[in-house]
Formats: sequence, structure tokens, C-alpha cells
Amino acid sequence: MAPFLGRNVLEIQHPGVNRGEAVPRDWETLVDLHAATVQELLGDRPYAILGYSMGGYPAHSVAARLARTGTPPTGLVIVDTYHVTPDREAEPWLLALPARLPLEMGEQFDTAVDDMSMAALGAYTRMTRGWSPQPTGVPTLLVRATEPMPLHSDSNGGGADWRTSWLDPYDVVDVPGNHWSMNEDHARTTAEAVRAWLGTLDGADG
Repeated sequence: MAPFLGRNVLEIQHPGVNRGEAVPRDWETLVDLHAATVQELLGDRPYAILGYSMGGYPAHSVAARLARTGTPPTGLVIVDTYHVTPDREAEPWLLALPARLPLEMGEQFDTAVDDMSMAALGAYTRMTRGWSPQPTGVPTLLVRATEPMPLHSDSNGGGADWRTSWLDPYDVVDVPGNHWSMNEDHARTTAEAVRAWLGTLDGADG
């Protein structure tokens, strides 16, 4: 959040991940919940929606839902989100992504994350299976990493097909770093790219 200081930022978390709350019964219920939260907290204020990694899925769906209700966001920002189709689910780089956090945290992971949180994460993963982005009518920016994850290079010979894409039409900006470091070591550069794009949109408060 630090790179966005000076801007109003609202972070919306999925129920059940941190506090042991009930997980929505399906994807539509989750989208309805987040859309209602945005409408309740922001009202008629201009706003943009951003989703990073798998968070791009709900961000896109919520933007589409709000657009259909007549209160669309000024812009939608998708940060290095991969549309994981059934034929890609077994790719090594994808399977390795969830392992990063416990490897880095070590024994602290056991106390920081409980069984209910892990079960909630599994439920959300199942909800996204078969998900496909639908047109939103909202100006969209795709922020892409310029460096592949190690297993990306190992699995496809270092080719360019590891770069993510999204549902047309959208703008694209490439930023330094890989899928993780673009929001860690290079967080400020990534935030500046997002802010610059939002600045081109009328009424953006991003």
C-alpha cells in the first residue's frame, strides 16, 4: 500500500481467509458480496478496481457486475494475472507458486496460517476452475512482469509465451521484475505505472 500513499485505497479481502468466516457458497455469491461492499463504501465516488495475480479474477468479475448495475469503475487494473485454463493447470510453474510463502516463512508458517484458512484458500481455488473473463466495457490495463519465474524458463525453453494476456481490448504496460518482485522490490515502479494510467482516465480517484 505504501507506494499509493496520498491516494484513497480500499482493500477488500475474501471472507474466511484470515478470520475463519464462512466462505461464499459459489463464485456468483462472492462477486455479489464484493460488488455490494464497493457500492456501500464508495457510493457515487469515482473509483478504479485493481487485482493482482489470482486477485485479477474477482477484480474483473466485480468490475463487470458493477458495470451492469450502472455504477462501473473508471478503470480496471489487472496485475500479472494468468487466465488458467484446464489445459494449463498442471504446468510446473503454476503448481510451484503456492509453495513460495511456506518456504520463505519456514516454521512461522504453521502459526501464521491455520487449517481453516487453508481450507478457505482451497475453496476459492475450486471456485475459479473453469472461470473465464467476460466483456466488462470498462477501460482495462494489464500490468505485466518483464522477467519470467525460474520454472517458466525451465518449462518452455525461455520462450516468450510465459507472458500473460487478458481479454481484449486492454492497454498493456510492462514493469521491472518477475511475478513476485514486481510488487516487492519494484513495488514503487509498478505503482507509478498504474497511477500514470489512471491519470489518463476521466474522474479516476486511483
